[in-house]
Order: sequence, then C-alpha cells, then structure tokens
Amino acid sequence: MIAKITILFAALAAVHASALLGHGGLVSTGVSTSARSQDAFGNYAFGYDIKDGLGAANSRSEVGDAHGNKKGSYTIADIDGRARRVDYVADGHGFRATVKTNEPGTAASAPAAALIASPYAGPVAPS
Repeated sequence: MIAKITILFAALAAVHASALLGHGGLVSTGVSTSARSQDAFGNYAFGYDIKDGLGAANSRSEVGDAHGNKKGSYTIADIDGRARRVDYVADGHGFRATVKTNEPGTAASAPAAALIASPYAGPVAPS
C-alpha cells in the first residue's frame, strides 16, 4: 500500500514539475502517413511521410511492376537545414540514382583517379 501511494505522489510531482517548467501542454511527437497497394499481377505502390515534433522529416515512395522494374524516391530533411532527395530507377538497365543535397562535403567534383577492373570489359585507366 505504501508503495502505491509513493508511486501516486511521484507521478503527481512529475506532472506539477512539468507544468512549472513550462512543459504543461501536450508535446507534439510528430505526424506520419503511409499508403500501399498491390494488384493481382504484382504491380505495387507504397509510400510514407514522417515529420517529427521538432520539424525533421523523411519520406519514401516506390512503384514497381511484375517484371521487377522499380521507380522511387526518398527524402530526408533535418532540423539544421540539411536536406537530401534521391530519385532512383531499377530495371533491366541496372540501378540509377540522382541525388540532390545541400549536405556539407557533397559538392560536385571529378571522381578520384582509380583503375577500374571489370569482368565485363578490359581495365580502364582514368583520363
């Protein structure tokens, strides 16, 4: 019985301390939405959007077909202003992505000088 009373008083103290510190209202933890669909032929689509209580956000969406082709994107936006969007396609020609970002250290530049060896072609030296 004493333990129950102690827990009750501790909970009440926490609620009152929260109000005194200016955190008396409800705290937004964010919002999210999602959707998905698929038909009998294997075509599908899905997506989600998430925004946390501080303003950071991320999302993803993708559509695909019964032949294994996929097209989609994802985004990330941080509360400090950094943002990234990746659009991609995956099909019989491989995986291709386009990245748009303002993240530090991602300025366009020439690729590193490296020898590339592939079993599908002879070695290619950088120009």
